[in-house]
Amino acid sequence: MDLLEPEIRELFAALDHAGDIPERAGARILHGEAGLEALGTRVRFWLRVSDERLLEVRYRAYGCPHTLATCEWLARSLEGQSLAALKPGNPIAWAQHLGVPAAKLGRLLVVEDALLAGLTQCDNSLSLNVVK
Repeated sequence: MDLLEPEIRELFAALDHAGDIPERAGARILHGEAGLEALGTRVRFWLRVSDERLLEVRYRAYGCPHTLATCEWLARSLEGQSLAALKPGNPIAWAQHLGVPAAKLGRLLVVEDALLAGLTQCDNSLSLNVVK
């Protein structure tokens, strides 16, 4: 019996945004991290920002396929967006969209903490719409 939703399986099979962002001139590299491997989930995001736009999103994650697939989906979804219009959503919406079981919601909260830790470095006045 297959326990992974097709989209989770597809994302997990192609973790194209996994890894660090190399330093490049003219862009700020921000990062955020959350979780502990000893507790089963650890996530770190790197964000390359220039001209008020999120140019590149990378991550390193330790966790289940749902955790890694969610990180990949977020990286794909957020890359290229304007910081002013950025709406990353929240773990409940991510779980519903990707078909992540409710029992894994705690892992998605770690993903959210890591992402928000990086995004809040962009601008202290940046108001992120994480609820919708």
